[in-house]
Amino acid sequence: MSQPETAAADFPPEESFEGQIVGGKYKVGRLVGSGGMGTVWLGQHMHLGTRVAIKFIRPQFAERADARRRFEIEARAAASVDSKHAVKVYDYGVTDAGLPFIVMEYLEGESLSEALIRRGPFPADEAAKVIRQASRALSKAHAASIVHRDLKPDNIFLATNVDADDNDALPYVVKVVDFGIAKMLDVEREGAKGLKGPTQEGSVIGTPNFMSPEQLTVGGTPGPLTDVWSLGACTFAAFTARIPFEGEVLGDIVLKVCVEPLPQPSKLNPDAPEGLDAWFFRACHRDPTKRFQTVEEMSDSLAKVCGLGAVKVATKEEDRVQYALKPVDASLVDELPDELPSPGMNAKTALLAGIIVGVTLMVGLVGFLAWREKQAADEAAPETPAIVDGGHATSAPR
Repeated sequence: MSQPETAAADFPPEESFEGQIVGGKYKVGRLVGSGGMGTVWLGQHMHLGTRVAIKFIRPQFAERADARRRFEIEARAAASVDSKHAVKVYDYGVTDAGLPFIVMEYLEGESLSEALIRRGPFPADEAAKVIRQASRALSKAHAASIVHRDLKPDNIFLATNVDADDNDALPYVVKVVDFGIAKMLDVEREGAKGLKGPTQEGSVIGTPNFMSPEQLTVGGTPGPLTDVWSLGACTFAAFTARIPFEGEVLGDIVLKVCVEPLPQPSKLNPDAPEGLDAWFFRACHRDPTKRFQTVEEMSDSLAKVCGLGAVKVATKEEDRVQYALKPVDASLVDELPDELPSPGMNAKTALLAGIIVGVTLMVGLVGFLAWREKQAADEAAPETPAIVDGGHATSAPR
């Protein structure tokens, strides 16, 4: 992970875990990340020597039931998502001091948010590949009845220390991280009964700038379509390096998400591919039934808009489709036979063809007889002398 601004030495002794042994087998190293409710430290398995990341809840939140439940949900939810594009969770436990911790795979690199601040808008093909890899993790999560519901560029990590096994040709692998407020929808696993989210129905939790209208105004049980909205908002950020729905206070953000016209990516990035605006309007449609209905559908559509694959679709005008045709291989032409066999013809087709040929011959015969009669009439008529008028030959009137 990227280097934090806060060093381990800046923490009071009760919040520093460096040098401790947790879970009986993990030695805690330096601080690698810090958040509002927890800190992440480099760790090492004492017997295997493998590097891991260990996330601890902050002591001031350890006594809060909702915070502890959030930690447990993050561990169980992430462990249930079987995708190389979701952060892997190896272990979960409680320290001798009673602080919950999560042992995860150690990631090097930066978040999409950090990359956008450093680099600016991503090229179209790279942005589409990032969203495609993130959608693979979300697809597996949704199949397991898990909704992330806090998807944002901070939680899309571009890991440089993970081997890629796909054909995207990126110098990193996309990892969806932080399932801390995920919803485990109606799932009852052994030991996981009742883990349906850290909030009560009717409350709003998440990052408002990337939350769907129904999350902000209704606050009911989220579903996969709320992740579709959030991934669409992340896509806007990837193409523009801007937050789609900005605001100083929550009321401003809610107004922009729910009422004001949706922003157009092309207004902020003139290099955005044709059709991206219409794609975004569908991904973040305020009516959930009119959005892309799965993250796979929205990812495939974005890939086509960006020209990835054999067909490029311009969704700005729904009826415009551009087909990328491959040139003909000359060697294939040389292999063709000089004479191609004529296809067979059934009896019905042969009868119809015979009738057409017969009618054609009859019309030709009638035309020929008419022409002969006209020729004979012309030969019987007297010749008319030519008159020279001013150096031009004209025919005299009869």
